[in-house]
Amino acid sequence: METFDREFDLTVTIVLIVLHAIFILGIIYGYSLGFYPISWILAGIFMGGGGLGVTIMYHRGLTHKSFICNNIYVKRALMYFAGLIQNAKSWVPNHWAHHAYTDTALDPHSPYWPYHGGLKVWWWSHIGWLSWKYIPQEHLRNHPDLQNKDIVWENKWHVPFVASGFFIPLVIGGLYGVGIGGWKNFLYYGADSFILAVISRTIMLHITLFINSFGHMIGWHARSITDRLFKTDSSRNNPLLAAISFGEGNHGDHHKYQNSARNGFFDPSLPVILFFEKCGIFRS
Repeated sequence: METFDREFDLTVTIVLIVLHAIFILGIIYGYSLGFYPISWILAGIFMGGGGLGVTIMYHRGLTHKSFICNNIYVKRALMYFAGLIQNAKSWVPNHWAHHAYTDTALDPHSPYWPYHGGLKVWWWSHIGWLSWKYIPQEHLRNHPDLQNKDIVWENKWHVPFVASGFFIPLVIGGLYGVGIGGWKNFLYYGADSFILAVISRTIMLHITLFINSFGHMIGWHARSITDRLFKTDSSRNNPLLAAISFGEGNHGDHHKYQNSARNGFFDPSLPVILFFEKCGIFRS
């Protein structure tokens, strides 16, 4: 059976381990001491920006071309917030393959391949696949869309952008502490904001990854199971996932209407898309 190439990605694995180690220690810290209000504000900005960046720009804009963004600054801002473990150059072809080969040996993160039961199903489709670098097939790897100047730009600056998503909160939080209590507060407020930034972005990462796992395991199908063309597609609609993932949890509807800017009945991202359209920034 034909499969795609993979190689173990040590860098991503180390990043995931470090993120989750800080996440666990941060939860203990937050439970014991709490977080400053400025840390919550900064975490909310980056977490919300990350969620909207993934669903609106990475997913609906760049991957499925549901709309065209006329404003380079808005486009690149959304891409900036979206990037974490992957950037658009890896995210987009990965998702193309997911749609083209859903639940087959060529699907990068199916809960039904290569494992077929138990915890391994969930673990692989949720996060295990990230440690095994997906090498797209040649026709996806060399797709002209991946030479888009904005995707090339983000790929060039991906690592500094990701790092800044943690250190900008550290600096702003620290300077806020300085403003209310002198330089002695820089470390306290800065570290506080940094820790909550890691926690919030790790949570947003898992919310996105839930679509690959629970979005194919829990919920209802968008099409009749008698549809012979849909028998191999396990995508589901899950309103809880939709609520926390800016509409991405309507995954069955998305697989049915892949190029639609709207994801199902309840789609929190839709008002944002319509706002940008009203402003002339997005167009069909």
